[in-house]
Amino acid sequence: MESGMKSKSLRRYVFVILISLLNTASSVTHYSIPEELDEGSIVANLATDLGLDVRTLSRRKIRLDTLANKKYLDVNKETGELFIVERIDREHICTTKSGTTCVLKLDATIENPVRMFNIELEIVDINDNAPHFRRDTMHLDISESTPVGERFSLNNAVDPDVGVNSIKTYYLSESDHFSIEIQTGRDGSKFTDLILKKTLDREQHAIHNLILTAVDGGVPARSGTASIIVRVLDTNDNAPQFDKDSYTINLTENSPIGSLVVKLNASDKDEGTNSDLLYSYSLYTSEKTQQTFSLNPNNGEIRVKEMINYEDFRIYDMEIIATDKAANSLSGKCKVKILITDMNDNHPEISIKSFSSPVKEDVPVNTVIAVVSVSDKDSGENGQVDIHISGDLPFALKESSDNYYELLISEPLDREKVPEYDITITVTDRGNPPLSDNETITLELLDVNDNVPQFPQTSYTIPVMENNAPGASLSSLSAIDPDLHENQYLVYFIIEREIVNTSMSMLFSINPENGNLYALKTFDYEIEKEFLFHIEARDSGVPPLSSNVTVHIIIMDQNDNTPLIVSPWRAQGSEVKEKIPRSTDKGTLIAKVIAIDSDSVHNSRITYQFLQNTDATLFSLDQYNGEIRTMRMFSYRDSRDQRLVVIAKDNGEPALSATVTIKLSTVETALKTYTEVPLEYDIFSDLNLYLVIGLGSVSFLLLITILVTIVLKCQKAKPSKAAPSCRNSVISERNSTIADSTLVSNDAYWYSLFLAETRKGKLVVRQPVPKGSRYIVSSIPRSTGMTETSDSAASTLQLLDVNDNVPQFPQTFYTIPVMENNAPGASLSSLTAIDPDLHENQYLVYFIIEREIVNTSMSMLFSINPENGNLYALKTFDYEIEKEFLFHIEARDSGVPPLSSNVTVHIIIMDQNDNTPLIVSPWRAHGSEVKEKIPRSTDKGTLIAKVIAIDSDSVHNSRITYQFLQNTDATLFSLDQYNGEIRTMRMFSYRDSRDQRLVVIAKDNGEPALSATVTIKLSTVETALKTYTEVPLEYDIFSDLNLYLVIGLGSVSFLLLITILVTIVLKCQKAKPSKAAPSCRNSVISERNSTIADSTLVSNDAYWYSLFLAETRKGKLVVRQPVPKGSRYIVSSIPRSTGMTETSDSAASTLQGKLTERRCSLRKRVWSYLSQSP
Repeated sequence: MESGMKSKSLRRYVFVILISLLNTASSVTHYSIPEELDEGSIVANLATDLGLDVRTLSRRKIRLDTLANKKYLDVNKETGELFIVERIDREHICTTKSGTTCVLKLDATIENPVRMFNIELEIVDINDNAPHFRRDTMHLDISESTPVGERFSLNNAVDPDVGVNSIKTYYLSESDHFSIEIQTGRDGSKFTDLILKKTLDREQHAIHNLILTAVDGGVPARSGTASIIVRVLDTNDNAPQFDKDSYTINLTENSPIGSLVVKLNASDKDEGTNSDLLYSYSLYTSEKTQQTFSLNPNNGEIRVKEMINYEDFRIYDMEIIATDKAANSLSGKCKVKILITDMNDNHPEISIKSFSSPVKEDVPVNTVIAVVSVSDKDSGENGQVDIHISGDLPFALKESSDNYYELLISEPLDREKVPEYDITITVTDRGNPPLSDNETITLELLDVNDNVPQFPQTSYTIPVMENNAPGASLSSLSAIDPDLHENQYLVYFIIEREIVNTSMSMLFSINPENGNLYALKTFDYEIEKEFLFHIEARDSGVPPLSSNVTVHIIIMDQNDNTPLIVSPWRAQGSEVKEKIPRSTDKGTLIAKVIAIDSDSVHNSRITYQFLQNTDATLFSLDQYNGEIRTMRMFSYRDSRDQRLVVIAKDNGEPALSATVTIKLSTVETALKTYTEVPLEYDIFSDLNLYLVIGLGSVSFLLLITILVTIVLKCQKAKPSKAAPSCRNSVISERNSTIADSTLVSNDAYWYSLFLAETRKGKLVVRQPVPKGSRYIVSSIPRSTGMTETSDSAASTLQLLDVNDNVPQFPQTFYTIPVMENNAPGASLSSLTAIDPDLHENQYLVYFIIEREIVNTSMSMLFSINPENGNLYALKTFDYEIEKEFLFHIEARDSGVPPLSSNVTVHIIIMDQNDNTPLIVSPWRAHGSEVKEKIPRSTDKGTLIAKVIAIDSDSVHNSRITYQFLQNTDATLFSLDQYNGEIRTMRMFSYRDSRDQRLVVIAKDNGEPALSATVTIKLSTVETALKTYTEVPLEYDIFSDLNLYLVIGLGSVSFLLLITILVTIVLKCQKAKPSKAAPSCRNSVISERNSTIADSTLVSNDAYWYSLFLAETRKGKLVVRQPVPKGSRYIVSSIPRSTGMTETSDSAASTLQGKLTERRCSLRKRVWSYLSQSP
């Protein structure tokens, strides 16, 4: 679009020129165009201007001649237009600037006929060239001493354009020192001179960079620039100067010889030789400094000349002079201070001053095991050291003094986890780079007995088949102790307890070395079904540690008991004879065989079979309940006597059996129908009578024994005749003497307390003196009389407490009710005693006096807080298993010797209604119905069935009442709510259903009440059932009454036996009264200071009970069970005599045969001393 607009403007321009030329009537066609037109631009329509027919141009072959082998223009033969073929540059065509115009002459030729036309094309100049200098940079050297106004010629600029488009003026960049002056030459060209307008100073501005700009007159104007570099020439007018007036250099010691200390930089603003400098020491620099450091005179480098020692010189001062090389030389100086810094060239040293290894693993925390010292020959931070322990170890370092550190134990050690420690102590100084040193020490830990033996299981259940061989191995109970040596050596033994008057050590044995458990007897499942005891594993450390494990021996049943036929009863080996009427109907119960088996449930399942039956079609036998019934009515062909042999076989492998022979005789007349009268009448049979007589006799003996025991306990011991009275002696703080005169006091209270035995010089206490009281006693020596000069001596009596009061409980007997199903750890009561003594004599410790009941130690059932006497239950109690506990709590003070008292604690377990009634009669399989058959001719009031339920709860909760939960006909049956008897209320009628269903509920008396039900299904038959003769009596030998009588007789007998044993023990434990001094008992003293005396253990070590029994009256020491190998026990015995004297010795013996001497207790020696003192 721009080219089109240019073409139109060009046409108008050419056209105007062409018209003006035609008016001159010239034969030359003249055109004028500006230079630099684009190719293809149209100059003019040549055909029109020349008057040629455009249509003949091609035929007449119009053409333009070339100019200097270049063809700038051409004619379009189609349109006759003259256009630009190549860009035209006026400056290229017209190289001289003499003329003002530039014309391009062309000839146009056509043929047919041939004609030639002259064409002139004027090229008009445009400002397409910028001014430029022949040299882009002009260099001028001007001395700094050149005067102001001096001129300097500059090269002029040139511009190929002409006219106004040529150079018009010059401009100089801004400068304080220079300006320009423009001049015009004869040819009109412009040139300029540089003029100095301000004095130069090379030291301030050595080079001046100027820009000269030439500008033409075109529109827009074009310009060209040239750089003018003015170098100011130097004169020696400046003295050398150092960068600093003084230098402070830090130099490390031991710097290598030749190493650069500092390079001094002095400068001279002059140039050339005026700026060349020489460095030298001044006269103020010491010779030592010049010997230690060298100075390079050319470049000012100061280097190390000799080895530098920080300890010799720490500061070096020097003065350096710099001089230029000008004819009239100038100089400058500076001061240099070199500070020698300590180099970290010495490694810190660590020294182990003391080290304790090995140490015990239980060494207390913060114990010092090593002392180390550290040192560093360097100074400052290089000589400051830090010390630490590598790794995460349970040790710490603590500075004890300068450069001394203690290696402490920071955490508890455990040899079982880490047997030894490699402790690396590292010391590092604070230099840069830091230097370090380390020392490794190995700490070996010695084992202490700090690990309790551990069993892999907390309890062992071991099945043992009954009838085992004595000495049979049952199991191996091995514990593990991670300790070493003797601390790891374990000894196994059975914790002694008794069951049914039999010690566990008589039933079982354990190998003390490997824990193998053996049976010492043959067990019978029917007598002993299980055993529960504890095995203890004890190591051989000092003190020994132990743990125990519960062992539950379960006796497995074998079928070793033959069934016993208890009904029908008969003499051994004899037959049972029965009489039955021949009119007996089909299905009548003839007899019922009942057998029992003492084996377990599986082996005791009895089945019944006929071993011999006279007529197999006449009788049937139920294989499960043993009922013999008729299968048909008797006929005249049947024999009058029938013989039945029944075998009762158990379910064992192999099965065992028993037989009974029943001989039946038939009679013509029916026997009297059996009711319940024989049962009720026979309640007090011969067996019952014997049981009642036995129960009464044993109860009477028990009562007599208890009365005798009470009388014996209430008898007071006779007072000792030989032992002197023990009075409290009062000793004053001053050795004052009581004169023969009367006690100098008017206080009657004194007379009641003290008695002055003046002739002996003693003051005797008449009665106990209140604790903490102080009394002043004045004594006057007996003389001729009381004078004013008589002096009296006064003493103050301060009474010190002695442990003379036994701790007293507020009650002598505690009865503590505990509800069963209690939570373990529940607090039961607080049993607190009172001791009126002071200080340690008043501090009480409570503990349970150990005893066992039903194979269980009291310490496993109850726990008491030794400080405040709070009693806790350690397990959940069950009233049905344990109804009460009776034991003693002892309160012991901390005096020397300690005094103690005990109190009886009676724990009564209170019943909760937590047991559901159990229906034991009529028997039925779990959840099944009881089926009975009764004749429809049953009379009113006949006993149909009796429901019996038992409840394991206490008397109140176990009271059972019976009710019908479901009754098919409420008018037909009645139920006694107290004894569970079901009777008929009327006779059956034809309207009554043949099958009757009764559901009876047995409910206890608890809150809330618990219950059980039984379903009885009654089927009526038309014919009367066989009436029982003596079968009910025989079957009911072990009735409820008999059972209760047997239980009562056994319980009272057991209580009688226990009472007799307790009476014997109490009588044997009574000590003989002392005649002269407190008795000194034979004692067994272990290395753990446990003592057994007069069968009363004066120690809390239960282990002694299991090992020894001291029979002091016989002078014997009895070993109860095997003693661990290697153990030593010291036995001290002091003979009973008339009194203890200073020459009395005690005989001590060691169980290994070594003898040692041992004095009696401190209390007896004090007593002996008081007895012999005047």
